[in-house]
Amino acid sequence: MKLSNLIKIDQIQLNNSASSKKKALEAISRIITDNYPEYNTNKVFETLIARERLGSTGIGHGVALPHGRLAKCTDTIGVFISLSEGIDYDAIDKEPVTLLFALLIPNHSTEEHLQILAKLAEFFHNKNNRQMLENATSSETVYNLIINL
Repeated sequence: MKLSNLIKIDQIQLNNSASSKKKALEAISRIITDNYPEYNTNKVFETLIARERLGSTGIGHGVALPHGRLAKCTDTIGVFISLSEGIDYDAIDKEPVTLLFALLIPNHSTEEHLQILAKLAEFFHNKNNRQMLENATSSETVYNLIINL
């Protein structure tokens, strides 16, 4: 799956002021439901937080890939946010997180979502990619970086 199929410019937010993991996941939930009003913000948040309870999705280098399955979800949805300040995210390397790419996944999707997570993890492992996202000044710039994965 191409990432351009799961994220739109309106699903990218730069310099979000979330000061905790909870607030970051709430912001992601609002972005999803602003773009997909058929979903409930609280349900989306609960889906993301339930996955975090199983283990942090902080993959290191200031990056987290929160994700969760939602019964009513028919297509995978992506959201990217950058934070103005790093937050404690219980990441694998204990470093603060500033870049989050979230996925809301249909219940029936298994292999596809694993492929997307692998593609994102590989992208974010590259220091140059992280720096380009950290230095981006517009959602359009981020969108163009992401869709070219």
